Amino acid sequence: MQQQIILGSIICFATFLLIILIIGWDVVEITNWGLKCNSISKQCDKQIYAPGRYLVGPFNSFFNFPGSRQAIEFSDDKRAQSQPLKTRTAEGLTLSLHVSFQYQLIKNEIALLYAMAGLNYEATFIRMARDTILQAAGRFEAPKYWTNRRNITEVMQKQLEEELKKAHANCVSLQILDIDLPDQYEDSIVQTQIEVQKKTMKQFEQKAQMILNDILVMRAQNDQEIFVIHAQAQADAFSITQAAQAKANKLLLEAESKGYEMIQKNLELSQEEFNQYLYWISILKQKKAKLVFNPNTVLTFNMNRN
Repeated sequence: MQQQIILGSIICFATFLLIILIIGWDVVEITNWGLKCNSISKQCDKQIYAPGRYLVGPFNSFFNFPGSRQAIEFSDDKRAQSQPLKTRTAEGLTLSLHVSFQYQLIKNEIALLYAMAGLNYEATFIRMARDTILQAAGRFEAPKYWTNRRNITEVMQKQLEEELKKAHANCVSLQILDIDLPDQYEDSIVQTQIEVQKKTMKQFEQKAQMILNDILVMRAQNDQEIFVIHAQAQADAFSITQAAQAKANKLLLEAESKGYEMIQKNLELSQEEFNQYLYWISILKQKKAKLVFNPNTVLTFNMNRN
């Protein structure tokens, strides 16, 4: 009997241990951070767990918090968490803003976030974002939403970042998706923007025409410079050619002079005889000249000189 009691106790203890092992495991999902809490004492560890499977013990489990960026949107889209934000501009015009922003939880402050807002922390973010964006939006006049939209976006993001830090999150980015103003005012703004675009286009056309005129002037100047350079090159070429021709003629005359001197010297001709020689040489060079001889006189006729 006693052995049966001991055996039964062992079985009960083993069963108890098996149950503890079965229910004592929990998982932190991928891309999440885990906060371990006790379901009876409602106490949570300060340690934040990375994705994975852990032995947490009985009555303990993980609350999963996103480790990646999350988006909250105020718009008419079915997937949006809230409706568009409605307020008034600085001059009192009705204004409807479609806004989206992305946040990321601060890992080391997740326990503080859970203590402040529980698992419904996103509702807290939506409330804080609505109040912050509406307050910032009311400071700007309507035309600024057309002419300085980027600056308005930066102001809203900066202010929302300061507020979300109080709720243990960071505002990573913010976008103004759409801006709705009264139709009459929007039509006026559109017409104003069209006039501005026309004026800008006219200025561009004037600048383009000025550039075209400058190009034409530069082309004319370049053509004139090319003409001058070409004329100067021709003049220089003519001058060089003339100088070369003159030098060649000079060298030819010098060579002929030296040749005649050698002929006179080698033939031992007197000056009168040499002059006669030159005379006959010149006659022979005349291709159309004719000579007539008679015993008494010698007549030289130069026919057809033309």
